[in-house]
Amino acid sequence: MPLSVIVIGAGIAGLTAAHRLSQHGVRVTVLEARDRVGGRMSTDLRHGWRIDRGAQFLSSGYARIHALLAETGLLASCRPTSGWSATVADGRVRRLHARRPWTLASSGLMGKRELLRLGCRMAAGMRGTARLPLDDYAAWSDWDDGDTAAWAARLAGERGLDYLFEPMLEGFYFQAPEQTSRALSMALWAFGARRSRTLALAQGMQSLPEALAAPLDLRLGTPVTALDVTPGRVCAHTPAGPFEADKVVLAAPAAQARALYRGDSEAQQALLATPYSATLNIAIALPGGLPAPQGLEDVYGLLIPRRERQVIAAVGIESRKAATLVPAGGELLNVMLDGRAGARLQDADERRVLAEVLPELGRHFPGLVGRIDFTHFCRWPAAEPLSAVGRARAIRDYRRQWRDADPVVLAGDYLAMPTTDGAAHSGEWAAAALLRNRVTGADSAPVNRSDNRRR
Repeated sequence: MPLSVIVIGAGIAGLTAAHRLSQHGVRVTVLEARDRVGGRMSTDLRHGWRIDRGAQFLSSGYARIHALLAETGLLASCRPTSGWSATVADGRVRRLHARRPWTLASSGLMGKRELLRLGCRMAAGMRGTARLPLDDYAAWSDWDDGDTAAWAARLAGERGLDYLFEPMLEGFYFQAPEQTSRALSMALWAFGARRSRTLALAQGMQSLPEALAAPLDLRLGTPVTALDVTPGRVCAHTPAGPFEADKVVLAAPAAQARALYRGDSEAQQALLATPYSATLNIAIALPGGLPAPQGLEDVYGLLIPRRERQVIAAVGIESRKAATLVPAGGELLNVMLDGRAGARLQDADERRVLAEVLPELGRHFPGLVGRIDFTHFCRWPAAEPLSAVGRARAIRDYRRQWRDADPVVLAGDYLAMPTTDGAAHSGEWAAAALLRNRVTGADSAPVNRSDNRRR
C-alpha cells in the first residue's frame, strides 16, 4: 500500500530524510516547532553580518553534505577556509596547518621526538580504521569500549591529551575526554589523517537547510505536543490540529524526542536518554577589523586547551572562513564556551557572561574591546550529543533491531557522528529504512484532520 510519512523536526537530519523520501515519491509533511529551519545549522543576519549560530564549518570529507549541496545547486557557494588554524600552548599561539602535520613540531606545540613517537603509536592504535566511514558512528562500535582520556594519555602522552585531543573535543563538541568514548576521538583523528579541506558556505550555514526545505510541505511554528503510535498509523498532535500518517521520522534532539516517544526497546531507550553538552556562541562584530594579529595571520580558528583557558574553548575568525560573511573591512569573531562554562552560564545575563569572556579574549586579541560594535548571543543548552562509552554500540543495536513494521524511526545527531554530516547520514538511514520493501505513490499524503492547507 502507499506510504505517508510525517517528519518531526526541520534540522538537517529531518530535512535530509524528507528530501530523500520525496525523491522516491513519498508524500511527506515536515512539522517544525520554530519559525525557521536548520536547527543548529542556522544563520542570523544582522546589519550585513552573517552569523552562523551553531555549526560553523563543513568539510570536503562530508560525503552526505557534499551530495546534498550538489543536488540543491549550492556547490558553487562552498568556500575553502584558510588552511591555518591555531592552538594556544604555554601562553602562546601555535599556528598549525591541517595538511602539514610537521607544523605540530615546527610551531612548538609538540617536540619532534614526541611527534614521531605519536605518529608511530597512533598508526598502530588506529589499525583497522582506514576505510571506516566518518559519518556513521555505529561503524566505530568495536572501539566504543573506553574513554578518550585513558586511551589518549597512553598513546599520545599527557601533552598529546591536553593539547591535541582535549581542545578538539571541547572546541568542536563541548565535552571533556573523560566523558567521551575513544571511538569518537579515533574517528576525529582519522578525519584529520585523511586531510580533507575545511569549507564554509558563502551565505551562511542556513543556506543548505533552506534549499532542502524549499520544495517540501513544511509547517513552521507547528510544535508537536503529543504523538500517538498504533499499529499501522501514527498521529502527531499540534496546535494546528492532528496530522496522521503511516510512519513518522522523529528527528528532534533526544530530550524532545523522548518527551514524545519513550521507545520500545533497550537500544531505543538508551539513545533517547542521550545527554547533551551546552555552550554559548557569542558573535563579536569588529567593523574596523582585528587589531594587530599577534601570530594569528591567516588563522581561521583558535582552540584554547583547558590548561590555558578560563571559559573559552574556541574562536572562529569569520573573514578567514568566508569573506562574504562580513562587511568589507570588518571582522567577526565567533566565540564558543566550553561545556562546563556553557552549562554554568546558560541562563546568565549578557553582562555577566561578557565580564568573563572579554578579559580572556583580550589576552589573545589585545586591543579588541574598544573596537566592538555589537555582540550577538546564541544559547545552546543542547549543543552536541555527549558521546559517552556505549553510544556507538547503542546506535548499532538500534539499527540491527529496527523492523519494517516499526511505525517510528529515529534520526538526529545522537544517532550518528556529532557533525552536520553525521546528522545528514542519520536522516538518510531513516529514509532508507522506511523505503525498504515499501510501495510509494503520489496519492499518499499525511492527513491534517483540521487544516488541509499545505503551509
